[in-house]
Amino acid sequence: MNRRQYLLTSTAALAGLSGCLGETEYTVTDVSVAYTTAPLSLEVVASDAGITVDSPGVLDVRLHNTSETSIDVRSTGTWPFGLLALDPPTERDSGTVLLLSDHYADSEHVEVGENSVWTDNETISRSVDAGASVTERYEIHGDRIYRAGDHTLRGYFEPVFLSYRSGETEEWVPFRAEVVVTITKRSLLP
Repeated sequence: MNRRQYLLTSTAALAGLSGCLGETEYTVTDVSVAYTTAPLSLEVVASDAGITVDSPGVLDVRLHNTSETSIDVRSTGTWPFGLLALDPPTERDSGTVLLLSDHYADSEHVEVGENSVWTDNETISRSVDAGASVTERYEIHGDRIYRAGDHTLRGYFEPVFLSYRSGETEEWVPFRAEVVVTITKRSLLP
């Protein structure tokens, strides 16, 4: 009888423990940004590096006009960055992580569901004054991450998430900045 009780207790304890280990937790350990020669600079800061299913990590994305004139900035769906995503360290379309933003709910051009994303491809353009900045906060939800590693920030539907033009030209120029967000698995055991 003692052996059966021991096996039953051990099995119940392991089953409970395995439930605790079911969801992987992650941490943003590094964010690096390579700038372009554009009159704009980009800064990405992990303001909350811990990523779980219940508590998302947070990236603050800041665009700064470094020129002495106003710059028009154009994006799709929401302004200023549109729908952003992290591409995992594998080929494209293999676990792309949609970053969530409160701006999505405010936009009539974007719909984000639990397992779906839609945009009507409406472009939105506004000016950023000389020396001014715009910042948007994005969340990284743990249930959307498929693997740890170096993830590349990009537009969800297109690689370049915004374009710009200055008063000197009518042509829109793609803004290219390479942003790498390093995500590592966090150990659940001490």
